[in-house]
Amino acid sequence: MIRLPTRVIALGLGVFLAVCTLSAFALADVDYLVDQLTTATDFRVRTQAALALGASEDLAAVTPLCAALDDSNDSVRSAAAAALGRLKNPKGLPCLKAHLGDASASVHSVIERSAKLLQGPAKPGKPPPPGPNDTIYVAIGPVSDKTGRGDNSLADSVRAIIQDKLLSVQGCAIAPPGESGGAAKKIIKKHGRLRGYMLRTRVEAPRADGDELVIQVGITMWTYPDGDLKGSFTPKLRMQGAAPGDRESEDSLVKMAIENAVENFAKQAASM
Repeated sequence: MIRLPTRVIALGLGVFLAVCTLSAFALADVDYLVDQLTTATDFRVRTQAALALGASEDLAAVTPLCAALDDSNDSVRSAAAAALGRLKNPKGLPCLKAHLGDASASVHSVIERSAKLLQGPAKPGKPPPPGPNDTIYVAIGPVSDKTGRGDNSLADSVRAIIQDKLLSVQGCAIAPPGESGGAAKKIIKKHGRLRGYMLRTRVEAPRADGDELVIQVGITMWTYPDGDLKGSFTPKLRMQGAAPGDRESEDSLVKMAIENAVENFAKQAASM
């Protein structure tokens, strides 16, 4: 089991916002918040308005938040960038990308992070064919997503993480998606030294344990293409100060859990 230290989140806003004040802003209507963001002379009011717009879940907030990326104050620009990421509306991505050259390092960091959130999960590219020194041939099998997200984003991300990690392992090659059993046998026979395996993944639903977010991932190891079970790896990771529903924290733990399981797979495969 791996424990992570308490997260310290620093958006570089330079202002600590009172919870009661932000809550009051969150209760205001979007038109009022937009007016505060665009006309208030106090940068702290504009900062609070930007953050409240990010929590509003109103798509009408995207345009004024994009405009706020040109605000003269670093705190306001950081808040606007963070709010666009929280809204999770792809319409905010072009303006975030257009402001990646922000002169403030702290603002640039927030813009970059929000842009990555809106770009969606990475998808695995086409893997290279086995080389003469490869000894392990891995097919990335089905991903069972029990998180309840209701889309394929996590499955695509998991496959990309597995592929990237496997390609960093010396002597490891990746089977192309959708490869038939007959084609796999021909490749393994052709290269002689290759041993084929398939990895099937299951991501459990995030859960809370006190003030910790808990993520558990299971990866089973099968012979490929025959399908005989050879082992399983079930890392469980925790993060203090996070809770289920915090996708950024969930994704971070899933990535580390997957990489941990793949490392253990590679060690076991090399010893067989």
